[in-house]
Amino acid sequence: LGFSLLTAVAVACERIRSRPVAIVLHGLAIAILVAFGFAWPGWTPAVQVRRYAQLSIGFHLLVAFLPFLRGREPNGFWQFNRILFLRFCLSAVYSSVLFLGLVIALVAIDKLFKVSVAEVVYSRLWITIAFVFNTWFFLAGVPRDLPALEERRDYPPGLKVFAQFILLPLVVIYLAILTAYLGRILITGQWPSGWIGYLVSSVAGVGILSLLLVHPIREREENRWVRGYGRWFYIAMLPAIGMLLMAIGKRIEQYGITEDRYFMAVLSLWLAGIAVTFIVRRNTGIRVIPMTLCVIAFLTAFGPLGAYSVSRQSQVGRLRTLLERAEVQPGGAAKAAAPFAVRRDLSSTLEYLIGTHGERSLSGVLPDGLLATRPDTTRSGREIHGRAQQRASEIMTKLGMKYVSRWEGEQSNHFSYHGGAIATPMPVTGFDYHVRLLGAMPQRFEIAGEKWELAQSRQGRVLRLISGGTALEFAADTLAVLARTRGAPMDAGPRPRLETSAGGARATLVLLSYAGMRVRDSVWFQHLEGDLYLSAAPPRVR
Repeated sequence: LGFSLLTAVAVACERIRSRPVAIVLHGLAIAILVAFGFAWPGWTPAVQVRRYAQLSIGFHLLVAFLPFLRGREPNGFWQFNRILFLRFCLSAVYSSVLFLGLVIALVAIDKLFKVSVAEVVYSRLWITIAFVFNTWFFLAGVPRDLPALEERRDYPPGLKVFAQFILLPLVVIYLAILTAYLGRILITGQWPSGWIGYLVSSVAGVGILSLLLVHPIREREENRWVRGYGRWFYIAMLPAIGMLLMAIGKRIEQYGITEDRYFMAVLSLWLAGIAVTFIVRRNTGIRVIPMTLCVIAFLTAFGPLGAYSVSRQSQVGRLRTLLERAEVQPGGAAKAAAPFAVRRDLSSTLEYLIGTHGERSLSGVLPDGLLATRPDTTRSGREIHGRAQQRASEIMTKLGMKYVSRWEGEQSNHFSYHGGAIATPMPVTGFDYHVRLLGAMPQRFEIAGEKWELAQSRQGRVLRLISGGTALEFAADTLAVLARTRGAPMDAGPRPRLETSAGGARATLVLLSYAGMRVRDSVWFQHLEGDLYLSAAPPRVR
């Protein structure tokens, strides 16, 4: 973040040419970075990623317009950003070639001279090139004499070719798809898909970029098409923006506001404002595009009207409504069996609030006895997601309801089990190997040169541990029954254990978590985590 923010401040100070102002702006920029660093540990990974992205976008946009905030220099503004754009592309190419070249050189040293090169060297090499060489090379191309840019009239022909023959056809294709989809909506009366946001955002981004690239030549006689294209592009975008607002409004009405819906709604309103502005005022300066986007990025990152406060309040309100529909009593128990849809929505809302805003967001909504008594020190995104699902399931159980995954249907036969955080000691006497199992099925590993595989049998209901002619079978249907009767997750109790032996080989499988589905009388596992203890296997049957 400091790279982009301090670059914007440094270039702006070069134009202001006031040492006191430069000291104040640099001090303010450093204070912002320090404050952000201190606040960072208090956010969940979901909030960290989004806030970092917002500030990164905002600081990069500051570089684009801050040096030209005072005065009217439309051509200088465009020339400055054109130079930065091309320099960025050139820096990426040079850095990539340098990195690949050095990687090949290290591999050659490793293979030819038998000099072992640790894997960490390659990651450190990438970091050095990306954050030192790439940044240094890019900044070396920043123009020094900014006032002189207003008098420049040179225009790279490659930009026109790129915009006219690559970006413009893409925009036409996207708009044709959006127009056809609008016709389908009008004919069928179906609400637009939530996926429409990605397409509208893409066509808006590509279209605006193409207009920015050809902006200086719009007045030339041979390029009068640019003005017509710009006007009709924004007119054609209005129905697509309307569809996007309809889709977002429907999702918000059904499921409340989340950060992603908030951002998409704000982006849609911004696109609508930009489109109307450029339709009504043809001579509007392009500087308004990065300036308004920058302001939106900062305003939506913090404060009571920011994405996180609004989303949290919306989902807490939705949680209260769902608790009322589930007839949850003040003490924390449901009065009667809640409908499936209510349990599913309640489960997903709890999981969202815990995973995005922390369990403290539930304070005042649920009885204190249902909430964790100690802070959660989990930090990775994957651990946060698993912990959020686990805590949501625990709270649902305490409310007298079963946790329902957002992907489950009312007739779903999916099952899952998540073991508790309390470790269960396992005696390992009599075993030769221990294997940690992680991830999707089937799982493969190697022991003493022999390849092993833990996979589902074709008939289901059985997990087979296979190596050559050795096959050990675990009765898997008991795991599905265990998950269904225990529920998921649990904080205490022994972890599920399966044992088997065949031909002198013996194995014990201790499960931490698993998920799968029932199909008629078969049981199929999609994900499995746990520990496998294996005795010495007999000689392979050739």
